[in-house]
Amino acid sequence: MKNKKKYNKGMTLPELVLAIFMLIAFTGVSLMIVQYTSRFFQPLNEEAKEEYISSNKELQDMLNDHIQINNAFDSIIEIFSEQGINKDFILNLECTSLPSLEWNIPSIDTKAIPKSYKICIKPTSLTESSLPKLLNGEGKPGIYILYSKPENGVSVNATPTRRIFCRPKLFCKL
Repeated sequence: MKNKKKYNKGMTLPELVLAIFMLIAFTGVSLMIVQYTSRFFQPLNEEAKEEYISSNKELQDMLNDHIQINNAFDSIIEIFSEQGINKDFILNLECTSLPSLEWNIPSIDTKAIPKSYKICIKPTSLTESSLPKLLNGEGKPGIYILYSKPENGVSVNATPTRRIFCRPKLFCKL
């Protein structure tokens, strides 16, 4: 018996049929489990389905609001980071929902900020030096926070957004 060589010629027909049957049984059981558990992730009735769809719309609206606010922030930062804008002008700005009119920013539309938000700008503790000191190389640029705040308070459908920027841009190092 020691001298016998074993020749493996693959699966026999009964083994192949058994393997296919096991594959079909495994796939069937897996599909039944997935189908059973998916019922727990769907609303039970039409009213719940409508609520589910409206919550997705509110989430989508919030994302659109944030995109709109961030686009407005880009325009505001581009203007306010220029050295031609006086730092006292920025320090005296109050929160507004119409920055194009109240802050005199022509590059953004009056509808740039959603109605349910106000935007504000505040300096940080890293205050901006005067322009003569900056020009002499003795001063430092300032760091400001531009932020939006929901007028009706923070909720699932309205969250604040903020952006930090340096000004004057010419004196900010990357």
